[in-house]
Amino acid sequence: MKRKNLFLIIGIVGLILIALSSVIITEKVTDQEIGKDLTFLGLELEKILSLINGIIALILFIITFISYKRDGRIRLLYVSTAFLIFAIKSFLVYSEIFFLSLYWIDPVSIVLELGVLLLFFFGVIKKRG
Repeated sequence: MKRKNLFLIIGIVGLILIALSSVIITEKVTDQEIGKDLTFLGLELEKILSLINGIIALILFIITFISYKRDGRIRLLYVSTAFLIFAIKSFLVYSEIFFLSLYWIDPVSIVLELGVLLLFFFGVIKKRG
């Protein structure tokens, strides 16, 4: 039963990616538009995907934090914190739609990505607890 659910989720994500790619591929690009960001429904595609990443990371944070509360293993705390930081980073990138392009968002998002990688690393190498 779990395997069927996994295949269903993979199939739905695949269909969404195919639909998004068909919109992107069929968009006609002129010489004047080269260098502009891809858009979907009037918004930058990068920002929309960042919002989707943030929502997924937030859901994964909630799941892993609940698991940490039940189990008490410190490894799960590292992983849940990494998901939380990744969600914050993704929402920060998405916020550029509303606040225009702030110069500090890109460096901060890179530092947050480094933090996420380090937390995942510590979560993997932690022996017990």
